[in-house]
Amino acid sequence: MHHRQDQRRWDAQPRAIKDPRPQNATATDPLVLATSLLDGARTRAALLKAVEARVKADAEERRHFAAAAGRVRGLSGDQALVQAVRNYLQDLARSAANDRTATVVWLAQTVATLTGTGVPNGAHSGVTVARDLRAAAEALFRPRGRDDVSVSG
Repeated sequence: MHHRQDQRRWDAQPRAIKDPRPQNATATDPLVLATSLLDGARTRAALLKAVEARVKADAEERRHFAAAAGRVRGLSGDQALVQAVRNYLQDLARSAANDRTATVVWLAQTVATLTGTGVPNGAHSGVTVARDLRAAAEALFRPRGRDDVSVSG
């Protein structure tokens, strides 16, 4: 069988519309950014340390992390820890809006610090940043397709 030069190979075909791989993930989504931080050696260590500190400080988050870690199978050491954090982030993405908004806000602040993207103006006041990040975190869970009216506060 001869391969014609003008014939495209099957793996060079464009991806189907319903391909499950995310194509245009929001670059500002703290959950997407945090998951991508697990791929780099330097950022992975920093994110693991931050998650460890958060889990130690909050009993509710400790329970969530324990559930995520309980689903890790066949791995040990650092690989198991990284997979547990991935599970934890996936669980955070699936949680209800009011359930873990504070954790999403914390994650957005942590990711901004680790990536060096900075924090919004007024970061030194604390209150302004927390309010802006909380609104951003809540917007992640808002149903799509309806016109939302933003309330400035």
